[in-house]
Amino acid sequence: MSSKVERPRPAPPSTLEVAAPPESAAPEANVIRQMAEAWRLGQPIPAEQWLAEHPELAGQSQSAVRIVYEEICLRQEQGEDVDSVEFYRRFPQWQSELEVLLDCHRLVEGESSAPSLPGAGEQFGEFELLSELGRGAAGKVFLARQPALSDRLLVVKLSPRSGDEHLSLARLQHTHIVPLYLVQDFPHEHLRALCMPYVGGASLAQALDLMRSVPLGRRTGRQFVDAIAATPDAAAQAMKFTGPALRFLAAATYVEAACWIGACLADALHYAHQRGLVHLDIKPSNVLLAGDGQPMLLDFHLAREVIPAGTDAVDRLGGTRGYMSPEQDRAAESVRSGARIQQAVDGRSDIYSLGVLLYEILAGRLPPADEAVMRQQLRERNPLLSRNVEDLVCKCLARDPAARYPDAGALAADLRRHLAFLPLRGVPNRSLRERWQKWRRRRPHALALSSMAVGLLAITVSLAAMFLGSHAREARQALELGQQQLDHHDYEAAIRQFEAGSQSIAWMPGQKALKAALERRVQFARRAKLADRLHTLVVRLRFVDGFTDVPASQLRELDAGCQTIWQARSQILRVGDSSSDDKLDQQLRTDLLDLALLWSDLRLRLAPADELVTAQREAVELLTEAQALCGKSPAVEFVRGQYERALNGQQPAAYAAATGSLGSVWEHDALGRALLRTGKLSEAQTQFDQALAIDPSAFWPNYYRAVCAYRLHDYVAALNAAYVCVALSPTSAQCFYNRGLAHQALNQSQPALADYEQALELEPALGAAACAASVLLSSAGDYDRAATTLRDALKHGADPAAAYYHLALVDLGQNNRWAALKDVAVALKHDPAYTPALALQAELEKP
Repeated sequence: MSSKVERPRPAPPSTLEVAAPPESAAPEANVIRQMAEAWRLGQPIPAEQWLAEHPELAGQSQSAVRIVYEEICLRQEQGEDVDSVEFYRRFPQWQSELEVLLDCHRLVEGESSAPSLPGAGEQFGEFELLSELGRGAAGKVFLARQPALSDRLLVVKLSPRSGDEHLSLARLQHTHIVPLYLVQDFPHEHLRALCMPYVGGASLAQALDLMRSVPLGRRTGRQFVDAIAATPDAAAQAMKFTGPALRFLAAATYVEAACWIGACLADALHYAHQRGLVHLDIKPSNVLLAGDGQPMLLDFHLAREVIPAGTDAVDRLGGTRGYMSPEQDRAAESVRSGARIQQAVDGRSDIYSLGVLLYEILAGRLPPADEAVMRQQLRERNPLLSRNVEDLVCKCLARDPAARYPDAGALAADLRRHLAFLPLRGVPNRSLRERWQKWRRRRPHALALSSMAVGLLAITVSLAAMFLGSHAREARQALELGQQQLDHHDYEAAIRQFEAGSQSIAWMPGQKALKAALERRVQFARRAKLADRLHTLVVRLRFVDGFTDVPASQLRELDAGCQTIWQARSQILRVGDSSSDDKLDQQLRTDLLDLALLWSDLRLRLAPADELVTAQREAVELLTEAQALCGKSPAVEFVRGQYERALNGQQPAAYAAATGSLGSVWEHDALGRALLRTGKLSEAQTQFDQALAIDPSAFWPNYYRAVCAYRLHDYVAALNAAYVCVALSPTSAQCFYNRGLAHQALNQSQPALADYEQALELEPALGAAACAASVLLSSAGDYDRAATTLRDALKHGADPAAAYYHLALVDLGQNNRWAALKDVAVALKHDPAYTPALALQAELEKP
């Protein structure tokens, strides 16, 4: 869905601004202009960063609120739904001012007059709305089923009845344009449904997001196929798409895939332009990579006929900032001001927008306005790009429409000529090297035939070179394939590839550099494999840190895993070797320090009472060695000091406020966890807050912030932090369990029960969630379901002592004293020291 060109923004209420100067003279005006320009260029820098760079504005509530409000408006202009609660959480110091300002904003936006849109799972007309595929400022797009026609799957776009997108789509039937099946108006709901075929796949925007972490030089066409297959939609996965488009993308280079996608879209635009329509909103989110790999153009709700120069009035004109051509941008400004449109807006405007899209695919960002900077940035960011493609893209992005391709058909032809290794017609073929390479690709045998006259000696030499070269090629292919497997975290396969490549050239002279490169990658892959195992173990340890209802068998399993990893510490920290990598080294050092902290506490939990002193002494030795290996850490030093004081019979040290050396999120989080374990809740909360001030989206400080707030009985704060954790890690059962606890503490039984059940669905052995759910179900009189929940958890390995104790409580709820005694006996059989079961048994055995 496209955003409007500009939204009306209400002036801040008089309670926030008294005798304020004009916006151009306000101290925050320059920052707001820079902020809007950055968003236009595809760099959505949040308000926190601008305020951090301008502390003089952060101290003025009026200026700071205007900067925060600017981010809200910019998000809405890009079609995002803005959650006011998110901004209240991020800026609690200005919540009252933001509430007043957003109330005014909603009045100006006219939210009360907007039609009410249904949600997924509802029946709407003859359609069953299965899931939401996307949304914009005024509509939603659903995957739907049409029972009247054999339950066929459709894409149903619901939007207000204004506009004539359906009339535009009805004129278009093209391979690369999503067709319109039918249109249906719903007068009572003030909505219009546009029904289109469901073809699976993912938007180009989703594909680019999925591969954003991969450097441009390492991308291939295969990653577009992976993005299409990565859709979470069960309907798409069940259809099992195949076809020549998918096979082409899987074998293509990244640049070839981009050119082919561009050629298909240019064909579609040429078809639309021939029928008098200009799309006016070409951008990645309006391009679908269908399940069979075909690029398809979406969203014609802004499309219209050509606007000739000198037009006095236009009823509407939209677009998306950053993708609009200069003449479209100026025309939109003229529409807003009621002035005459000076320059025509025609098919060449879409060619410019398609050029922006190609630039974004090839360079990973939107193009700057300056052509020289544009070329330099494109070349620097993607060194694999040929000079011809660079010229082609820059021709599309010419500020003067006359300097662009004359029509989209000519652009499509040049893109296909490049894919066929032919000279381009729309731009000069300046690179002699590229022309030579294309000629060689078109005539692979010509040079070989012309060289046959050299003689038998040349043939002999060539055969020897081919033999040696084939081994070298195999080694280079092994290096490339192994790197791809390494990027996908398939470490075993990567190691096999690198080792096979190294063995194939072990005896060959002149391959020293290639041998060294393969050996470095083998070493790096082995370290990365260990790093992955280490990080996975640390994550498991963090979830059980401070979690009381963890079966002893699981704790012993974690202890054995820690022992195995710690024995490989010298192999993990191979400082200065050829596999050294700064980012990996830092992660390994942090994870090893965290392992030492968490393992030392785990060993204390497992130690019998008569071995506690030995466990404390070993913990001091472990933490001392960890710091010797990985460097000093204030958090580790604090925990080691606590253990030393305990060994000397001293009281735990008072919390020291001087923590200036804690510079990272992990340091604050680690110290906060140590304070949390010792019961210093307020001090721990301070550390988690300081970690979140550095990175508000960090998962672990949010996770422990929820735990800390819950123990401080600040259940609203615990609930808010738990919501953040669920959003950051929606597959973590412990996050749902923590949110359920907060809901339950606030007497919100139904949401609490839903969270516990979701936690058990993700991790059926999470006995704490089963026990908490059983309490809620029993209080509602649903004893059968409570007992079933506990027994299901037992089947999956939940702590039997806690589970049977809660089964005894369920029995008591049904006045079955004999069954309760039986279940509490089973609980004590598994853990004779389980205090709640001992107390319940004593109560039940009273005469």
